[in-house]
Amino acid sequence: MPVLAKGHRRVRRGSAEDHADLRQQVIAAAFAIHERDGIQAMSMRALAGDLGLSPMALYRYFTSKADLLRALGEVAMTEAELTVSAAIADEPSARARLRIATESFIDYWEARPARFRLFYMTPETMEPETATQMVKSPNYRRSVALAASLSTDLIAEVGGDRKKGLLARDLHTALMVGYLHSRIINVRFPWHDFKALRQSVIETIVAGVEQCVRKSK
Repeated sequence: MPVLAKGHRRVRRGSAEDHADLRQQVIAAAFAIHERDGIQAMSMRALAGDLGLSPMALYRYFTSKADLLRALGEVAMTEAELTVSAAIADEPSARARLRIATESFIDYWEARPARFRLFYMTPETMEPETATQMVKSPNYRRSVALAASLSTDLIAEVGGDRKKGLLARDLHTALMVGYLHSRIINVRFPWHDFKALRQSVIETIVAGVEQCVRKSK
């Protein structure tokens, strides 16, 4: 029987439910470390210490720090998608859904700046292997599908050009993430009034996406 270091708790090899429960505990503890101390402090050893586990026990749930970061990114991405989906669920107008989705997406990440940095700015989550794994995940595909549906529904409502659907989707995402990067990351700039800027950005994004899908005359 393996000897555990003092203070470590034994990981029981229980049911799939037990495994999933401890995996969620690991993810929650990792988010807490990241939000409290930043990405550099979030080592597997530090995480194991917070959980009272031996460092090797964590490798039953995540093969590496990059694997753990991918899981954290997917949690944040999924939460953002579910937040937007819930916000637009009862709105029949495609134009209104686009506006609500834009504001809801911005709301989610503004309220969680550490998660924005983790998802959009952590080098490990951008490495080809990790990025490829995330792109293949059902949750990621659902998020992309939601983004695409906002554009295609708008095209149907305003009589737009169906060939511009993907361009409109990409424009929408680029403008939202660009604003969030300015809001969360570029703290050196002497921003005058973020409340007014935010509202102007939302109006500009919605108008820009609609202009993008309009048929050329």
